Amino acid sequence: MKEPLERALSSNQNSLPILWADEIWLMGVWKNSPKSQTIARRMPELQPGFQATKHPLLPEDVYGSPYSIFSYTPDPLVSEYDNLTNVYKLIQKWNKKLILDFVPNHMAIDSPIVDSNPDFFLKADTSAKSKNSFQHPNGNVYAHGRDPYFDGWTDTIQWDFSNPNVENKHIQILFEIAKQCDGVRCDMAMLPLPEVFEKTHGKKSVYDWERVIRAVRKNFPHFKFYAEVYWGMENRLLELGFDATYDKSFYDVLKENQLSSVSQSLNDNSNLRKIRFLENHDEDRAKHIFGENSESYFSLLATSECILLFHEGQEKGLTRKIPVQMICTDLEIPNPHSEEFYKLALGTIAKRNADSKFYLPNYNEFRGVSIFMKAIQTGNHTELVLWNHTNSEVSGRIPFQEGIQFQTSLTDLVSGIEYPQTKSEEGIYFKLRPNQVQWFIF
Repeated sequence: MKEPLERALSSNQNSLPILWADEIWLMGVWKNSPKSQTIARRMPELQPGFQATKHPLLPEDVYGSPYSIFSYTPDPLVSEYDNLTNVYKLIQKWNKKLILDFVPNHMAIDSPIVDSNPDFFLKADTSAKSKNSFQHPNGNVYAHGRDPYFDGWTDTIQWDFSNPNVENKHIQILFEIAKQCDGVRCDMAMLPLPEVFEKTHGKKSVYDWERVIRAVRKNFPHFKFYAEVYWGMENRLLELGFDATYDKSFYDVLKENQLSSVSQSLNDNSNLRKIRFLENHDEDRAKHIFGENSESYFSLLATSECILLFHEGQEKGLTRKIPVQMICTDLEIPNPHSEEFYKLALGTIAKRNADSKFYLPNYNEFRGVSIFMKAIQTGNHTELVLWNHTNSEVSGRIPFQEGIQFQTSLTDLVSGIEYPQTKSEEGIYFKLRPNQVQWFIF
């Protein structure tokens, strides 16, 4: 058996993302499902993704989905003990917070909870597609976990949110999780909502996130709830008590090259409760999707007063997406430019603190053409990010002001290029190609 994660973390505490991050989200810590493992190894549609990342592909390379949870106890690959206390203490030693997964919609089809509480799970309608249901050894035919737009996840069993006892069970589970971490990322958090559950399964949900969150915070007042959420339901979950929600719309406009929408979103002052990202385990790698713009777009994210989600391997400029069911893949050669960029970028962000000031510098539009501009001031250290979101080259000067003073040269963190400056009373000179981003330090 491979070395448990708690030992690996102890020997990897100087990695760049860990040093930079305020919170560490560990995915796949809960006990994995033997049935999920078998299904993943046999499912034809998953094989191309496995084979693209491991050659030769061995059965033991595929471990099963971390979102088909057998039980909320540590997987043997994570800890040798029946709780995550040692992992949590290690994270606390680094002065970081630990975030873990909670999957509210479903459990693994072979979870022992089905044996102990068979009525907590949704019995399938007789009209349900065979691919959306299965017969459990207890004799009942249950629905697989799913959302309203796709067929079910065949290694999962759907919680029955029309049963009020399910909410109480979730609160019990969350009590135990809260003893071992600082918060949870709730997978597909909109699925238990009444209108979504009814659209998906034709039954009325009585599940109430507000009650769940309030009950947990009664005993753990600082415990955080983060929501993976889509379909425009972000504000709904914030109103129910979540601390922050995914901002998939920001990722989508970047991916679709809708630059004016990106600029508008970056200038929005209501980003503090949004979780933004360039990649995660569900999306392709940022370097693969955005190419040479990936570092530029991360620079834009760095100016956004949001919760910034950073994916392991992003700092190396990796391009191969790893299927979540895999635990062993071929190594990928890092991109040297990406490594150098993220070393500087994350080191710069790490210097910020609660007193850092985000502001728009004083700037008169040059020949009627505007650019996106943001400054972040921390003590006597000022970052300036410029972005030309137009289709034409732009140039101009930024007046000298607080934090932005004359320097004989400025080095762009994005490109690594040094720009000599000629002193002028008009201010700092810039010139930007279409969609070019520059990040300077004063």
